[in-house]
Amino acid sequence: MTKSGVCFPTLRVALLAVLVLAVAGGGFPSAPVWAQDAEKTVVVHIGQYSNDLHAATMGVGLARQMQDAGADVTIFVDREGVRMGEEGQPLLTYGDTDLAALLSTYIDGGGTVLVCPHCAELGGVEPDELRRGFEMGTQESIVELFINADTVVSY
Repeated sequence: MTKSGVCFPTLRVALLAVLVLAVAGGGFPSAPVWAQDAEKTVVVHIGQYSNDLHAATMGVGLARQMQDAGADVTIFVDREGVRMGEEGQPLLTYGDTDLAALLSTYIDGGGTVLVCPHCAELGGVEPDELRRGFEMGTQESIVELFINADTVVSY
């Protein structure tokens, strides 16, 4: 027995019992516990682009990974991030990370990118100039997106 009152042989037996029960019951769950309950709704907010390519690529990369894990993910871009959605704007590469390939994989997987209309207007990005997978948000759609999100990640 230790000063905390925990007997290490008893703790080892308890851990062994949990392991045996898990194996006898068909093993451990294959998906994380959070993924078993219900689909999670995630918003990845990206406010940067060419002024912080690291943040932009991290945001899109994480969105894709969470999408692959079963989450319903929407990327929301505002401020400088709206420039990613402009068809005429080249998608840059950060280090060896190709942002165009990341975005394409995310969009091909069913993901969408919601664009802040106020920031797009200030940045000179018109709704008819948006890339595939990008859509201009409205006040209502943006409010609904964030109110219904289980998780918001901001870059």
